[in-house]
Amino acid sequence: MKQWEKIVLLFLVTIFLFNSPFTLKGQNVTKVVRVKSGGIISINFNSINEYSSGKSLNNWSRLNISFADTTDVGGDGTSIGWKLSVRAGSSAIISDGASPNLALSNMEIRPTTTIPGTTVTNIVLSDADQEIVSGEDPGTTTTTGEVVLSYDCGITTPLLGTTPDYYYVT
Repeated sequence: MKQWEKIVLLFLVTIFLFNSPFTLKGQNVTKVVRVKSGGIISINFNSINEYSSGKSLNNWSRLNISFADTTDVGGDGTSIGWKLSVRAGSSAIISDGASPNLALSNMEIRPTTTIPGTTVTNIVLSDADQEIVSGEDPGTTTTTGEVVLSYDCGITTPLLGTTPDYYYVT
């Protein structure tokens, strides 16, 4: 190929690229979850009444949520929304001593939120991902707000008759 043919080809390719009907857009997805308070949960049972009726930590954990999905040119991104899921790190509430483990079903999580347009679901803890709060696509705006978690232990399934011990679950 001669030098002038290379220049003409480069010129045609350049003209095609600058006049093409397609444009490229990047997507900017920002997801932030910050633990504001209540990161570690500790539930102590100190009486027969607590063993038989359970114990609650109301409004214990507070999370700040921020979600945005826009394109590089400020338009709406392609997301369909956001979700916050939880799961246990093991298949049981583990005994620290020689006692039998407790079922995860002894622990329940009750979320509330100030974020408009959300769905909130109370769950019984399991080792599978479970959606507790979800929200719609906010369009070109940013979703921000607070999610508050309350915990129940032994409310639905009383712990009376279980062996006293230290138990943990992540």
